Amino acid sequence: MSAPKITVASLAALVALTLACTKSSAPTSPASSSSVGGVIGPLAATGGTTPASLSDPVTLKVTAPTPISPINNQKPDVLVLTATAAAGKFVPLGPLRYRFLIIRPTGAVVQDSGLQPSPSFAGGVTTEVDKVHTWVVRAEFQGAVGPWSAPASFIASNTVGYIRGTELYDPLTNGKTIGTIGGSGNVTWVPGQGIRMNDERAYVVYELQQVFSSGEISVEVTGLNPGGPCCKPRIFSILDRANAVSSASKYMINVQYRGAGGAPDNAIAWKAVLGDNANSLEPNTDKRNASVYLLDPSKVYLWQAFWTPTSVRVVVNEGSKTGPLVYDYKVDATSGTTNWNPEQMFAFLGTNNGTYVPFDGTRAGMTLRNLWVGSTPRPTTLP
Repeated sequence: MSAPKITVASLAALVALTLACTKSSAPTSPASSSSVGGVIGPLAATGGTTPASLSDPVTLKVTAPTPISPINNQKPDVLVLTATAAAGKFVPLGPLRYRFLIIRPTGAVVQDSGLQPSPSFAGGVTTEVDKVHTWVVRAEFQGAVGPWSAPASFIASNTVGYIRGTELYDPLTNGKTIGTIGGSGNVTWVPGQGIRMNDERAYVVYELQQVFSSGEISVEVTGLNPGGPCCKPRIFSILDRANAVSSASKYMINVQYRGAGGAPDNAIAWKAVLGDNANSLEPNTDKRNASVYLLDPSKVYLWQAFWTPTSVRVVVNEGSKTGPLVYDYKVDATSGTTNWNPEQMFAFLGTNNGTYVPFDGTRAGMTLRNLWVGSTPRPTTLP
């Protein structure tokens, strides 16, 4: 006797049966609540997904996943959330997708993972260091949602850095980087303070996973003394290539604290090219002459650059985003090609010395930490 054939019609009927709601064996249910542990907080939308609510009603009859790791206040160096798979209570379901929520100590959700293909999620979210965080996970299928897992907890580590989609975060305070040290390689790891660039040829480079037309690059910097090395040394750069001088790039942003012979000395200055080398954006001579600052090498300064397809803005604050404002200047494009659409994007601490040009190197002596590059603003959990 031959085995019965599964036709398209019978498969459609099975799916209909799976999603139907009956009194005894329906895999979906319109009633019960999926609230977890009484922790209800505002949800931040990420990655274009619709955030889940901790109080959503359960509409899918599956078991709740069980958290495996991290649990019981473990402090992982690399944050990967892992749980057991859910299973249909009455009929097999698949393929199930999984949604993870990471919850701050305040009860607010710091990250919604979106739908994941397995009960594992490389979180990598920037969280409050050394604080206990909670996470939960549930299964979803074609818009129906299962029950949340019991909450699990971990302690956020300051060693977690990541490059994910349109985001890059590197703490640089732990004696390592998620980027690549290049050039001379002459750097020093200062415990708890960051990475110090010891000469103009040292740099760190990061390749972004995705290109984005508007964004921010920002980093905390110490060791910026007046009368520094000649002439236009870079704090950081964004380039469209990894092994060519920035002046050859069609897409480029470099931010400088000029040294001796910097025309003028000790000026905060920058230059950007948004698709056309013939039409660059930068402060004019009068603005550069008005932007001389005798920075204190013992103080932390937050350097930020923001770009759109038609503008660039550079901001420097003492201490943090909310600290005293040192510099804030924006230039809008008025002519030429301005589309910011490179094939690739590379972020540099310092500058790209693949082909070295004297006087345009990395700002030697500076120490950097908490680098952020992203299509979204610098996280509020960072200074």
